[in-house]
Parts: sequence; structure tokens; C-alpha cells
Amino acid sequence: MVRLVGTFCNTNIFRTGCCALIVSLISQSVFATPPTPQKMFAVGFGRSGFVTPFDGNPNPGDTVMFYDVTAIDAGGASNVFNNEPLFSVWLGFEIFNGETNDAPDGFPNGNREEISALTFNPANGTAYVAAFDSGSPPAVDQVGDTQGDFDLYKIDYQAILKDFNDNSRPKGTIYGPKTLTITTDDESFLESIGSPLYDGLVDGLANDIPHPEGLSRTVNLTNSITKVGELGRSQAGGLPSFYDVELDFIDPETLVVLDAAKDATPAGDFQIRTWQRISTDPGAAPGTIFFDADQEGGFNGNSTQSWESKIAGRLEMDTAEGFEKESDPAGWGFVNQDGVLGVWVGDSDGGGDDVSFFELDLSDRANPVAIKKELFSSSGGDPFPTGFAVDEDPSLDATTNDGEIDFLQVDSNSNLVIGETGFFDEPRTEPRVITVEIADYDSPDSDASGVNEILPAGPIGTGFNDTAPWTVTGDIPVTGPIDNDGDVTNTTQVAYDKGTGFIYIIDQDTGFTEDIYVFDPATGTIVYSEFGPFNIDLFNTGTQIVFTRGDITGNGVVSAEDIDQLLAAVADPTQGGKFTSAVGQEFYDLTGDSALATADVDELVQDILDTEYGDHDLDGDVDGDDLSDLQASFGTANTSWANGNTDGNSSVDGADFLRWQRNVGFTNAAVVASVTVPEPTSILLVGLGLLCLATRWP
Repeated sequence: MVRLVGTFCNTNIFRTGCCALIVSLISQSVFATPPTPQKMFAVGFGRSGFVTPFDGNPNPGDTVMFYDVTAIDAGGASNVFNNEPLFSVWLGFEIFNGETNDAPDGFPNGNREEISALTFNPANGTAYVAAFDSGSPPAVDQVGDTQGDFDLYKIDYQAILKDFNDNSRPKGTIYGPKTLTITTDDESFLESIGSPLYDGLVDGLANDIPHPEGLSRTVNLTNSITKVGELGRSQAGGLPSFYDVELDFIDPETLVVLDAAKDATPAGDFQIRTWQRISTDPGAAPGTIFFDADQEGGFNGNSTQSWESKIAGRLEMDTAEGFEKESDPAGWGFVNQDGVLGVWVGDSDGGGDDVSFFELDLSDRANPVAIKKELFSSSGGDPFPTGFAVDEDPSLDATTNDGEIDFLQVDSNSNLVIGETGFFDEPRTEPRVITVEIADYDSPDSDASGVNEILPAGPIGTGFNDTAPWTVTGDIPVTGPIDNDGDVTNTTQVAYDKGTGFIYIIDQDTGFTEDIYVFDPATGTIVYSEFGPFNIDLFNTGTQIVFTRGDITGNGVVSAEDIDQLLAAVADPTQGGKFTSAVGQEFYDLTGDSALATADVDELVQDILDTEYGDHDLDGDVDGDDLSDLQASFGTANTSWANGNTDGNSSVDGADFLRWQRNVGFTNAAVVASVTVPEPTSILLVGLGLLCLATRWP
């Protein structure tokens, strides 16, 4: 064995590193840990108490609160929430009016931004928040802002996370916008009373205003919280609702939203809109006001267009049932699967709640289309309706049509996940989770309608009204010492973790005190619970989400596939012409420098995944197992990180081996104090592997 290794080291082009490599492998034993990227739970806090905390909650109103929930996946976590987020982001006042009660005591007052929905770029965590703006267009406020629409805010999560970590900010730090809009009259008044909130210049911009509930812990980080646009919403019938709004991220220029306004006829209910970026200029200065009947303009207080709101379609799921039969959309799940974009939508009309899928055609940005797709719903193949009614237990009988939807999500494979409430059952029971596996979102047209169909999994002929594709959990076990009231659990307010399949349930008790339960449908168990973790006054279903920065593919897990896709984006930010290079760079930028380069891959591998180049199996170390992966694909046209390609080029080659060689011995765990020498056969395998690579080298 020694002779073999010595000969190889003296005759091979790798002689400078080979012997050191063998010594490294022999001299230490380590216990590495698979990467566990930081996972965050974000939730909107809507309480409006500006001066004093409400119900003991120290968090400011109208914020997005970020909680580190990484430990929940590992088990054994406690007090994860505890009424104090890791940090929170206060949107600020749409209009800053000055001191509360006109008294120079440093407590600011202003026109609120009421959070209705939020979404995230899964790659880098950039957050987009839809804030309801009360009033009716074309009325404008005193600084020229159109009322009765949605204000769109962009939160630079990466910049905030970097500031939080680099400056060792304390837990509970509040981030607020650097500047707020104020009238010059109000600003002059602040000057006249000697207010500590006066920034020294009467210019219609108030700088560094803290939130009153966080006067000692507010950080005003430049350009981290930006109002980027005004987005239209339905105004038909005079019955707008801001409680049921859902928002999803497609790319940095495109969001899709469920606008849950109610009209006097079903045809006007629940618009599916796209929000499209027209300009990166937020256009926030006062000026000429633009208004149109459908509120599609997206103008932000002047004639500069920032984001445009376009109606893609309406739900119209129960047109025969009349007004307000769809007044409570019960769920919304965004799908991006095998080239198909769309949303599953559930409406709540009381028993046998209906579900349909709306495919999005965004090929013409000026004219987006959302149309109900045909669902394979009959075992005989016909007819192909565009909706189906949910049952309490479709795995036993899919035709009872007696189910009540609390929420609707999609998992990492875009299968349908539905929460079926027990509130209206007799006797009332805790809710359950029902799922249906989707085999194909674009199954070939089988009934000559000209429309491809959605096919559930199961034997040939299986439809949504068959039991085969369905699975059902038992009742969510919220009982005993983890339950502090006798009410049925409210599962209308949930966040879904695609990576684990866990469902984060915010259960509202008496008043506005919420408990939280984390339920694992796979095992039917509660994996985490906490009493009274926050009092967030949560009315709508679109203000909580679980995400992991670095999840490039958006499937809830950071893995080798994400590294592969990021490497491909570095090589071609346009994704083969899918969007402009500038949008691609914004999409995948992990360093916050507005560029897309190998530094972003470094960030993903070394910081987010806490490992090193050469760790092909992502188990936290660079060792012989990774060499075996590389060796098996060496010299082949393989672009996968898992198979040894660490630079994203067309093949596994010498450059990949050199990265492995440079980092071999790396571990993300401490070296064990006692030296353990590997078995001779292990050393032999490593030596033979290196020898094999040498003989295959071009």
C-alpha cells in the first residue's frame, strides 16, 4: 500500500497535493453535520397600537416579524416565538403626521399601512408586501397618493439580515424605513415645537423616524424598506374586502394576486391579477393623479408608472349560487410545475366547498390570462368539469360533497394539500389534512375540447371523484396539555413549509391572543406548540409564510439542485431568454450587490449551506465519499454538483478534482480530540481512486 501511494505521488501531476491528502485522511476523525440552512417564519402584525404595547406584545404594529424556526425541524425546540421575533420590519407611516398629540415627546403618529398579504423571492428572501390603502379612488391624500388601492412594499431581507449579523444586533431589533413622507407644514410644526423627530430640514421628508414601541431598538437602514408602487384593486359594487388577499412571487418583475373584493354579481367577484413591474422608479412624488375604472394603472401619486395591475381573470366558481356565495375564498396555492403556471383556488360556500385550477398564460404581459383548466374528474373519462367539491374524507367516499375548506396549499411536487375544518361538523371535531397527488398538470386532451387536462395520480381512469388519489390524516391532535381552551382549532390562518410538509397553525383564542401548533401530516403528530406566542390581530390568510434563503428552485429545501440552478443562472441570467439579464441577476443575487457571479455560489455553498466545494453529497465534509461521486462521473458530460461538477461547466473534469483536493479534510464540525486511523482498506480505496483518476486524465 505504501509503495503504491508513494509511486503515485511521485509520478502523478498531483504529486504536490497527493501525499498531504493521504496524511489528512489518516490523521483525523471528524463528525460533520449535514447542512441546516436557516429557516424563517414570517408573519404580518396588524395591531394598530402606536404608543403602548398591546396585551404584552412588544412588537410594533404594521410590521413583518421574522422568527428563526430552524430548530423546529430538528426537534426539541422551545420558546421559538415567545412574543419576540429575531427582528421585525416596520413599514412606517404612509404619511407621517408628526408628534402624537402635538407634544414634543418623540412619539410619532401617522397614516397606517395595513398589511394584507406578503410573498418572498425564495432564492434570496426579498419580501413583497401588499398593504391595503383605505378610501376610494380617485380621491387622493394630502401628499398626492391615490387612495383605495394596494401599496406595494419591497423589503431587502438580505441587507437586513447582513446588518443584523454583522453588527450583532440584539434579538427584537426593529428595522424601519430611512425616510417618511410628511407635509412641509407638519414638518415646520415639528421644528417650531423643538420635536426630537425633526430632522433639521423642512423638505417633505422625515429622516430616521423610530416606531414608538421600539424607540430604543429601531434601526433605519437605507433602501432596505421601499414603497415601490401603487396597485389597483377591484372597486366594483362598493363592497371591497381587504381580509382575503393572497400574493405569490413569480419573478422580480411579476407577482400574482387574488383580489378578494365582492361585487353585486358573481362575475365581478375575486379577480386574479398580475402585478407587473414597469419601472424600478417607485414614482412616489406628488403630481398628476391617474385613475381608470379597473384600477389597472399602477401609478404611484404621479404620472410615472412603477408597477401595473392587470386583470387576468375572475374565479366565477359558483355562478349559479348568486351574490356572496363566494364571499370567503378559503385557499390559494401557487403552482410552477413542468412549465405550467397557475393557482389552485378553493371557495367556501358551506359544505362541499369547491376547488378549481386556473392556469396562467403570461406570454403577453399586456394581456395576462387566467382560465379554469379541465380536471379529470370522472372514472369514465367524461365529463371534464372545471371544479370538484371537497369531501370530509375523500379516501373513503369522494362523492359525499360535505367538506369545509379552511386552507389550501401545494407541496414541493405541486400536489394539493387541503385543510378540512371540523367546525361545522356535528359534533364539532378538530380539523384534518387531506391531500391529492397530481400526476400531470398538462395531460393530453382526451375529450377533443382543445384543452389539456390535469390528471390525478392513481390507476388509469382515476379522477378527483375517485378515492384512489386521496390520503387523509386523522384529526389534528390539539388536545390535553398543549390546548388551553375547549374550542375547535382554527386552521384558517396557516403557513406551509414545503421542505418538511409541516403546517404552522395560528389558532386564535378568545380576543386576539394566538397559540401556534406545528403539525406534521406525514406522522399525524404535533411537532411543536406554544401558548400565546403573539397577538397579531390576523384577519387575512395571506400574511404568514415559511421560507429558506437559498431555495433557488422554490421547493422548500436547499440542496444540490439549488447549486446547479444557481450555477446555470450565473452562466445565463436570462434562463434561455425567459427574462432579461438584469431581472435574472436580481432574481438570483445572494450577496446583495446587484450582480450575479461566482460570489453568489460561494454564498450559497459556504455561508448558507455551511460547507465547502468538493462536498458533493452535502453531508458537511469533504472526504472519500465525495471523491467516489466525482470518480464515477469523471470525464463525462455531467453538470450536476452531486456527481462532482462544482463549476457548472459541461463536464466533470480536472478542475473539479482540484477543488475537491484543495478542500479535502474540511468539516463543519470540530475535529475529534482523539486521533482515529482509518482501516487500511479505506486508505487503499482512496489511493486507488486517485490512481484511477490519474490514468483517466486527458
